[in-house]
Formats: sequence, structure tokens, C-alpha cells
Amino acid sequence: MKDRSDIRRYGEAVWRHGWWIAVLALMAAALATLLGALTPATYTSSALVGIIDRSNVVAFDPRFLPLERDLPSFEPYPALATSEAVLRDLLVRLGDDAPEDGSIEALRGRLSAALAADKVLLRLSASADSPDEALQLADAWAKVVVAHASQLYETMDIALLAWYEEQLAEARADLTTARDELVRHDVAAAEQGLGAELVALEAEIDRLAAELSALRSIERDAQAARQAASEPGHDSQVLAAGVAMLQQRVLQPLAEVQPAAGAVTEDPLAALDRVEATASERMQDVEALLADASVRQRQLQGAAVAQDAGRREVTWAVREAEERVLLLTGELERARLAAEDSRIKVQLTSPASRPSQPTTGGVQPVAVGAAGVTGLLLGSAIAILLAERRTPRDTASAER
Repeated sequence: MKDRSDIRRYGEAVWRHGWWIAVLALMAAALATLLGALTPATYTSSALVGIIDRSNVVAFDPRFLPLERDLPSFEPYPALATSEAVLRDLLVRLGDDAPEDGSIEALRGRLSAALAADKVLLRLSASADSPDEALQLADAWAKVVVAHASQLYETMDIALLAWYEEQLAEARADLTTARDELVRHDVAAAEQGLGAELVALEAEIDRLAAELSALRSIERDAQAARQAASEPGHDSQVLAAGVAMLQQRVLQPLAEVQPAAGAVTEDPLAALDRVEATASERMQDVEALLADASVRQRQLQGAAVAQDAGRREVTWAVREAEERVLLLTGELERARLAAEDSRIKVQLTSPASRPSQPTTGGVQPVAVGAAGVTGLLLGSAIAILLAERRTPRDTASAER
């Protein structure tokens, strides 16, 4: 109930002070009208320029090919639209109708260019003191921008075609050089014969290792025979036959030795001494040869690895040159087709239209209406505030 009484009291307060609330709203609307009349009106007209064929735009993207290009500089469309060259031509086209003092800076202050979200439309907006001037300025500016952009595309197509031809010639020369280098590398590798030498050396190392193992086996057998000879009751004939075989084996460690036909005529222990001495001396020689062969093997393996790495590097250079030639060949054909294409790359999509209402300044009904509503709200708020201040005072008087 208290909320309803408050609302009723607020309504009564607004109704009671309605005359001056209305006056306040009228004063706010009149003030907005006066300010609009005193502020010069500015009208804005816009034209849309469409980028019909954007295939050439990719050619100016430095990410398209990782190559340095010596081409005319490409300006983004908004920067192109407000460039010195475009504005100078626009002043020439406007002639005596140029705004203000006819300077480029004054003209640039009345122009605004921006790309649409899809990057295929360029919005050109021009501001002037009258609707007709704004329409004329926007229309003339759009035509100048279209002419400059079309000329820029034509220049870019020709320059890009020449650039691709030059790059393709260089890429083919690089490919020929890389292939010749690969042939020279293979010829040099064949002359060195590292592979055959390495195979032969590995076979020799295997032979020496087998001989060393056989000599160590002979040495162990000789020691076993000496121990058997020192035992009482040993068989002299068997010992003599074993010593004879050891004498043959030590002379040809890797040969297959047949059992000896006759007995040993000399002292078996003296024969064993000579066998052990011969085996020890031969083992030292084989170990030295094996160490030298191992060093040479490592050298040959290092040289072979370096040779393989060099060939892989040359092969990679050939592959890169082939891919670059293939890529540039495709891009050259694309650039040639673009250069032969006579379609307009940029054209006026939506001509400028005559604005019906000023953008800023002038008496604008929306601004006047907003000012009137603001005055009503402000007056109502003041009336409610006065009603709130009177309520405690009235309550105190009633209590007395």
C-alpha cells in the first residue's frame, strides 16, 4: 500500500508542476533548435568502389613467395584513395568547385576511405556544406580512385610479368649449376673409390681378427701340451704328434692342418718353445696390422660419411632448384594470363547519392526531439524531488 501511495504522490507532484515541466521541455527543444541553427550543417555522401578481380592482390603479399622483389610499391586501397597523386587529380577535376582554399590538406580533411569487412568493397565518404557539394565531391573522388587503381593494376601486371621472367631465368640457371655439381660430385666419388676400399679393408680386418684368434688358440694348445709333457706316464707318441700339428698350425694359422704322419725327431719341449715364440711374435705383428687397419677403417668411414653428406646437400640443392623452377613457371603463366586479361579490376559499384539530412550541424528533428524528452524527464525528476522534500515537513505539521 505504501508503494501505491508513493506512486500516487509522485503522479500528483508531476501533474501539479506540469506547467513548468512543459516549459522546461520547450526550452530544451528551443535551445537544441537554436544550437542547430547556429552550427553549420555538414552533409556526407558515400560511394562504393568494388574490387572485381582480387587475384593480383596476392602478388603483392610478401608471404606468397619467400623472395625479394624489385617491384613498384603497392599501396592499400584506403592509402591509395587519399594519396597525393589521387588528391591532386581530384583538385584538377573539381576546378573552381574545390572546397575551402583548394589545398590538398583541406581536401583530405573532408574525405574518408575504409575497406569493408570482406575486403572487396572500398567505401569513399566525402563531407561538404551542402548536399549537392557532398554528392559532387564523392562522385568525382570515386572516379579518380577507380582510374588510379586500374592504372596501378595494369602497371603491376606488366612489372610482375617481367619480374617472374627474370626470376625463372635465374632459377633455371641455378638448376643447371646444381645438376652439374651433382655430376661432378658423383664422378669424384667414383674416382676416389672409397666404397670398394672400405669393403676390402673390412675383409682384411676380419681376416686379421680370425688369424689372431687362431694364434691365441695355438698358444693355449702349446701350453696345454707342455703341461701334459710334465706329467709322469704321458704318451710320448701322442705328444709328438700334437707338437707336430702345432708346428704346422703356427706356420699357417688359418689353414686346415692334417694330422702329422711321423713322429717329431727333436725334443718336444724345444719344439713347443719355438711354437710359442713364433705364435707370440706373429700375434704382435697381427695386432699391429689390426690396429693400423682399424685406424684406416675409421678414416675411410669418416670420408664416406662426409661424401654422403656432400651428395645429400647437392641433391637437396637440385631438388630445391627444381621446385623453384616449377613454382615460378606456374606463377609466370598466371601473371601472363593476368596481364592479358582486359577486365576492369576496380570499378564504381555504387555511385554517390544526395544526402537528405545533415550529418552534423543544422536543425535536426531527432536532436530537437531528444532535447525535448530530456527536458520532460529532468522536470519530472525535479518535481518528484520536491515532493519528497515536502513529505517530512507535512508529517511534522500534522503531528503538532
